[in-house]
Amino acid sequence: MAAHRSVWEPVTRNQSVQEARDSMNDPNDTSGSPEAPPESEEPRRLFLMGQKLYLRPLEESDIGPEYVNWLNDHDVTRYMGTGRFPSTKESIRKFLSRFENSTTDLALAIIDREQNQHIGNVTLNHINWIDRTADTGLMIGRKEFWGKGYAYEAWRLILTYAFSQLGLRKVVAGAVVENVASVGTLRKLGFKLEGTFREEVLVDGKPCDTARFGLLRREFQSDV
Repeated sequence: MAAHRSVWEPVTRNQSVQEARDSMNDPNDTSGSPEAPPESEEPRRLFLMGQKLYLRPLEESDIGPEYVNWLNDHDVTRYMGTGRFPSTKESIRKFLSRFENSTTDLALAIIDREQNQHIGNVTLNHINWIDRTADTGLMIGRKEFWGKGYAYEAWRLILTYAFSQLGLRKVVAGAVVENVASVGTLRKLGFKLEGTFREEVLVDGKPCDTARFGLLRREFQSDV
């Protein structure tokens, strides 16, 4: 994070995701954030700091065998569009290439602070700078971190950034209705159900409804 900007200082209307990202990638400045990890565990390219995790841009070194295994693990991808075809390093690189130098899409690695370990990703997608809206998605690939509040904290960090730093008005998210964990996390964050799409996807061969959730800036309560 650059010394001249607090992490929660509102962004100017014309500032892009890339400009905001470039101005906040100094890992030596942690003003406006919880205490950084010890120097021996100094985060690489710190972007947003939380209590038990931090977010940083995805790096080439993240695209290793473990990441590939996440996307080929049916337990991880059961409720995702990913995983219907085998994933490889090259297919992941191709997907992530759309985030490079983008002014409308942002992908961040979720890093556990205690172990300094990449455990998943969170995204802010399709940012509309006219209507000031976007959608978001999240994956926790390391299953030992499921059910421990990491999804909630990672989403809360990027939502605070979206509303306070980028000045967005609304963020939406989708979830398969049977995905109780994701639906519960979205509701806990303050998202409201805006619509249900009947039998929109097949999960393990079973037709399932999907739900669209929306969160307005005035509804969001940040405690980061």
